[in-house]
Order: sequence, then structure tokens, then C-alpha cells
Amino acid sequence: LNGFFPVDEAKNTDWRFQKLCRAQELNKSSTATIMGWYKKSPDHLSAEARDLIDAMLNINPVKRPSIEQVLNHPFITGKDPSKDQFSQNSVYDNDTT
Repeated sequence: LNGFFPVDEAKNTDWRFQKLCRAQELNKSSTATIMGWYKKSPDHLSAEARDLIDAMLNINPVKRPSIEQVLNHPFITGKDPSKDQFSQNSVYDNDTT
């Protein structure tokens, strides 16, 4: 949707990864944060698209949506998110312990 990768490597040696971790700690949109590095705005993306991208880019794999959750996300299904289980800044907890 944006045409570029958010980080080169998910390692502390990549400055973007460090900034993405910090943005997520502050509950900021990963999409907006990443686009900001390139002086771009995420305004061309729908709220549903930003929500899904933010969820899939979560640093913590336990908080990322499962493939079933991705496939049922309003961005994919086209369903009205106000009538669905998803909302802006959804938090997925896939901890199976």
C-alpha cells in the first residue's frame, strides 16, 4: 500500500527499528511513524488500512493478529468496522500460554 519496507532489519542496529519500538511504546501509529520518516502522510490510507498495517507491524509477535484475524479485518472484508469486533488501534492478544 505504501511501496516500501518499514525497516531493513528487525534489529537494534537499524535506527528505524529503534524508532518504531519507541513509537509503539508511546501507542503511536506505526504507519504514521514510518511514513513520517519519508516526509509522507498516511492520509491516502483508510482508517481500516492503517489499523490493519499497525496491527501487523507490532513488534511483539503475541500482539500481532493471527491470519484468521487478518482475513476477518474490516479492511479485508469491507464490513463496517463500527459494527464489527475491530476498532481503531485494535490490540490482539494471541498468547496461548
